[in-house]
Amino acid sequence: EGVTLTEGSALAYDALKVLKLPTGYLLYDGGANEQLAKSNRLARTLLGLALFLVFVVMAVQYESIRNPLVIMTSVPFCTIGVALGLEAYTMPISMPVWLGLILLAGIVVNNAIVLVDYARQLQLRGHPVDEALVIAGQTRLRPILMTTLTTVLGLLPMAFGGGDGAELRRPIALTLIAGLVFSTGLTLVVIPVLYRWLVGEPKQKGRLAEEG
Repeated sequence: EGVTLTEGSALAYDALKVLKLPTGYLLYDGGANEQLAKSNRLARTLLGLALFLVFVVMAVQYESIRNPLVIMTSVPFCTIGVALGLEAYTMPISMPVWLGLILLAGIVVNNAIVLVDYARQLQLRGHPVDEALVIAGQTRLRPILMTTLTTVLGLLPMAFGGGDGAELRRPIALTLIAGLVFSTGLTLVVIPVLYRWLVGEPKQKGRLAEEG
């Protein structure tokens, strides 16, 4: 049975741990393993940059950091889903998985934006925060679920189809599916709670209008 480069490297390092190297000898990464390590470092940098840019765009739009902070909490939820998905399909973290995570950074925040933005609009119309969150949740539930469902259904052929390049497409699609499904479920529950805690009622009249 074959193994991936990541799994093979881990097995090799486990075997080398018991060896006592002579004086003057050392172990270092080289070849394909060195390239894999560089690719992973680059992917982590790109993911961090993507998250930063998403946050900056929302901070400029809302002219506040509290709403973007609430929205960005959907990103950790998607990483939990990705981790569970990788474990379920026994897939190692690879470059396609990192690419999927970078895509998720810009996708999973959409549901939270829809929810938070409508709650803000309702507050601007005079609704208390709790009432605004309840109405926003009821009104935006169907669009959020339909958007997630159609995206997941569109990714299924990519996740489970065969043919040339399937070994590259499958990790990306499964990463997106797992992250979207898990984050959507938690977003509908946790985002309103965080919004109530971090944003809450305006302390003075007109504050929301000034921020929006």
